[in-house]
Amino acid sequence: MKQKVLIIGVDAPTFGKVAPMFERDSVDIDRFPRAEASLELLSVVTFDTLLVGFPIADMGMEEFLREVRRKDAPNRRTPVLLLTDPASVEDAQGLIGKGANRVVPTTITAQALQAAVSGLLEVAPRLGIRVMASLEIHLDEGKSLAVCQTENISSTGMLIRTLVGYPMGTRLRFEFNLPLDPRTVRGEAEVVRHTLKGRESIQGVGVRFVSFEGDGERRFEAYLKDSLEIATKTLERV
Repeated sequence: MKQKVLIIGVDAPTFGKVAPMFERDSVDIDRFPRAEASLELLSVVTFDTLLVGFPIADMGMEEFLREVRRKDAPNRRTPVLLLTDPASVEDAQGLIGKGANRVVPTTITAQALQAAVSGLLEVAPRLGIRVMASLEIHLDEGKSLAVCQTENISSTGMLIRTLVGYPMGTRLRFEFNLPLDPRTVRGEAEVVRHTLKGRESIQGVGVRFVSFEGDGERRFEAYLKDSLEIATKTLERV
């Protein structure tokens, strides 16, 4: 699976230092010159890493980070690397723990900068799990059954690979198995978005969890919590 990187407000000379590592097929990148213009994409697409120039010209960095880290936002756990000139390093470091994960001065060598970015990509928390999910889709004309692969799963919903563009609001029943848990998780969800053509590498729909059966939600939340703790401890060592 390709890793997705979003680059915001990074000047051409600095981008030139990291550009070679994005020429491989395993990485997709999007670039925005300004932060505010990127917020719409950040609200619907989960990235593996965000590279942000500091300071940003069109809005305060703290305001930007609050928006990226808001509750249930797709990139709430995505590593953020701030690229800054040496004079602003201290100010940028004050944002670590407030939404930023690492600060790197733009004056370091291309090799060092690429190593910093690679480190974040290698430990990018992937709370999403890819499993086969059985779906019972309820449409006006009746119900149908489908088996799809989840692209990722979060505490609030999941992204499902499918060539069928189910209408917004479509209700479906789901079931899937968590790794190392023999008991099936079952519940109900509804379609809340479609993937963006040309922006996302897969075709599918995003669904929001509506309810779970039995203790499925408790087991599911416990699995996500354990996964997040592992990812966070790994990130802190970068």
